[in-house]
Amino acid sequence: MRPIDLIDVGAVGGLGPPWRDHPQAVGHVLSFEPTQPAQREGRRSTYDSAIWHRNGRARFFISGDDGSGSSLLRQNPAWVAANGARLAHQGDRWLNRTWQERSRIRKVLEVEVRSLDSVLGELAAAGDCPRFRFLKSDTQSGEWFVLQGAQEFLARDCVGLELELFRYPLYRGMVLEDDVKAWLAERGFRVAGWSGYQASFASQADYLFLRAAPRDAEEQALVQTIETLYAPAGAERLIKQPPWLDRLKGAVKRRLPEALLARL
Repeated sequence: MRPIDLIDVGAVGGLGPPWRDHPQAVGHVLSFEPTQPAQREGRRSTYDSAIWHRNGRARFFISGDDGSGSSLLRQNPAWVAANGARLAHQGDRWLNRTWQERSRIRKVLEVEVRSLDSVLGELAAAGDCPRFRFLKSDTQSGEWFVLQGAQEFLARDCVGLELELFRYPLYRGMVLEDDVKAWLAERGFRVAGWSGYQASFASQADYLFLRAAPRDAEEQALVQTIETLYAPAGAERLIKQPPWLDRLKGAVKRRLPEALLARL
């Protein structure tokens, strides 16, 4: 298997499945995470900036005890308050009940924002840019803006993407999944798999997009390799599913009485 050079936007925790489980498939990794120090080690480079649709400075909103809900967009508690009752039984009940508290902004940082195309252009001008072919982006609501600043990359080199997309506006000013999927379809990318809706209110899912009509034999081989790694399963073409025992535990937990669940 020829390693694939890939870009990881929102890189807290490093690469997850399936890349973590198939290190032989991973080539150069270009990572971006504004809360981590910049560093370069071997074939991995990390930038301490956020990827966005423009270059400049922006406020980065830190929320949640572990920062897991942090984003360049503010959370949308007014929408959740207005719609929470109809969404209460979707997704994880504990996450639903605690969403307002977990989404409270703990800190605001001013960070550098860059468009992906500008970063890749600088690396190419310096003679230090592998041909990245895959983009993984998990920015808690900002995928649309990442894509707007990566249009040269999408048109020239990209054959696949993994994006976290939302069906509900849990962040202000975000673009929801149907619009993102339609925009990518216009640029030649098909939905090849998804994780199913997850997290608070079953509001979001990870999607795998692949180039619908590979332009040469190399792209065709890359598309086949990526689809094999993600292994979409069943009629729903599900990806990144936890082991069966973890799924069973989750199903049992969702059916526990509220009084008992509150003690967990």
